[in-house]
Amino acid sequence: MQNETQTRRKAAIVSGGSSGLGLAISRLLLERGYVVTILSRDAQRLEIAKETLCAGSVESARVHLFAADATSATDLKIAVDAHLDRFGHLDVLVNVVGRSDRGRIDDLDPAVLRELFEANVITSLLCSQACLPSLRRSRGVIVNIGSLASRVAPRFLGGYVIAKHALAGMTRQLRLECEADGVHVGLVCPGPIESKRPPNRYSVDENSGVPASAAQPGGGAKLKLLSSEAVAEAVLRCIEKREIEIIMPGKTRMLMGIGALSPRLADWILSRKSAS
Repeated sequence: MQNETQTRRKAAIVSGGSSGLGLAISRLLLERGYVVTILSRDAQRLEIAKETLCAGSVESARVHLFAADATSATDLKIAVDAHLDRFGHLDVLVNVVGRSDRGRIDDLDPAVLRELFEANVITSLLCSQACLPSLRRSRGVIVNIGSLASRVAPRFLGGYVIAKHALAGMTRQLRLECEADGVHVGLVCPGPIESKRPPNRYSVDENSGVPASAAQPGGGAKLKLLSSEAVAEAVLRCIEKREIEIIMPGKTRMLMGIGALSPRLADWILSRKSAS
């Protein structure tokens, strides 16, 4: 049962919002006065996230948890209905669910590529489809979390580059299709983000065919790590200013411009700035 205070607040759904970047985005939205539904497959992680978020001044009534598989259209419809029952409206969807990879293209298993597509593209597609009817009513915003790998193609990132390029294409097409309905669709493309995950979770070793440096965040790209909080601020800017695309760090835009004018030069620069 929504109360009068909640009806005046903007409402958001964050998929993959129970940890890491998704949790930072959820926290920032709550700090800015939103009510937030957090989606995750892991119910235990959701409870931990709520304890973390509500340890400060955030009222627990403003946080809604829902365990859902973001690759299931049925789960997502139930989740969106539950959000609307709780808060009455939806203004923002942030699609954070994703999965990275390491490896060489000549060793890429098509089954792994399908899994990466599910994690990085299909989840955003299905979440967007489930939320669009409500977002059309509110003339709201969808933000998809891409990557620098949505715009450039470094070595040794396996199927991740393929999936993130596909996500960027889907985001652009959806934005143009939603313009007439007043729904904005933006893309935030961060470089490597600070993480507490194991340093070699991709099993990069002498048998993998890729250098050890590729196991590092960003595949060993020579870039300063971004904080989750900085990326969350970029997401909020994308929402509030209806930015089309935010690339972090901004200086990497130069490489993309060079790529449009001279792909050979861009490849040479990228080979010097990434794992080798």
